[in-house]
Amino acid sequence: MSPTSTLLAIFVEPAKAMQAVREKSMIWLPLLLLMVGSALLWVWYFQIVDIDWLQDQMLGGQNMPAEQMAAAKSFMSRGFLMGSTVISILIMLPLMMLISAVYYLLSAKVVGSDIGFGKWFAFSIWTSVPVLLLIPAGVIKILMAGNGQLTQQALNPLSLNELLFHLPMSSPWSGLANAIHIPSIWAAVVAIIGYKLWTAKSTVTSAIVVLLPLVVIYGGWAAFAFLRSAA
Repeated sequence: MSPTSTLLAIFVEPAKAMQAVREKSMIWLPLLLLMVGSALLWVWYFQIVDIDWLQDQMLGGQNMPAEQMAAAKSFMSRGFLMGSTVISILIMLPLMMLISAVYYLLSAKVVGSDIGFGKWFAFSIWTSVPVLLLIPAGVIKILMAGNGQLTQQALNPLSLNELLFHLPMSSPWSGLANAIHIPSIWAAVVAIIGYKLWTAKSTVTSAIVVLLPLVVIYGGWAAFAFLRSAA
């Protein structure tokens, strides 16, 4: 399979796609699409957003003197927010995939698989492909925001927060509700299918390996949100 056909197969035939990745890594197309596509979406967002309104939304829950509020708004300029977001994407995305690859490498050794780091790095990239759906979803939201008044969390209409909970940015639970979205759930399913295929382990074992770090991360996040909301 070519990189393009593998990319499409992730959404309709994930087992076939992950088998193709096992045979040939083909990392550059999905990696560049994830990094460049996400970065360009956020650049566009910060170009069209009403920056004064966004600053008010981001600082609305802060109780500070007028001078400090003005200084904070001056610091949170359009250029700073755009630049810091793009840099974070270009650094954090590959870093997260590297960490994920190390985790899968170690877990594979535990279950008796000899698949190397490079393949697991490709595995981490390809199982992230469903997140590409957030880019066209974000484009649609930007096009619909005629007045430029669009929060950063609203840029992802597929999150649990936007679909179900509609929590404000000031809510302790909003970060968690925004972090979990439909493409991330599909990405976990693809990872379970791929891990089972690559290691020949059971579905239960594969699900435990894939979901364990997610349970730890989101469980810790939920505990922190609960403590904040109870304070």
